[in-house]
Amino acid sequence: MKNKGLLVAAAILMVFGTAIADTAIRSVEPGVRTEMTALVEAWIEAEVNSDGETLREILHEDFLSTFASGTTLDRDAYIDFIIGLDIAPFGVINESIVQHGETVVVIDVSEDGDTKFTWIATRRDGLWKVISQTFSKVASAQAE
Repeated sequence: MKNKGLLVAAAILMVFGTAIADTAIRSVEPGVRTEMTALVEAWIEAEVNSDGETLREILHEDFLSTFASGTTLDRDAYIDFIIGLDIAPFGVINESIVQHGETVVVIDVSEDGDTKFTWIATRRDGLWKVISQTFSKVASAQAE
């Protein structure tokens, strides 16, 4: 009888779990989603245009970026790396945003679905600064 109850509970979680998780992962103050979208769009534009000055404004002085390879760069090394690249315009989709006081965790996925970007921003004196980002490659459905 206990097993039957567990199976029913598991089925309910499978059906409604996504909706529950979706509500939890989108817990932000009104307007913060808009601010995070604007921030990531400015960030992408700065990278595409090799705009080191704007990147320095967006990225916190203690910023760290970790690539899927495991390499971690500080802000200056990251900006130098980005400035040296020819980056084609691209977009991301906000998959998850969670706010913890004056800190926000954002998980974006590239429009082509190949890469996830997990980044953290903190608000100080009314300004959002990105303090960390991690790139992850997304395995294709066939690889799973």
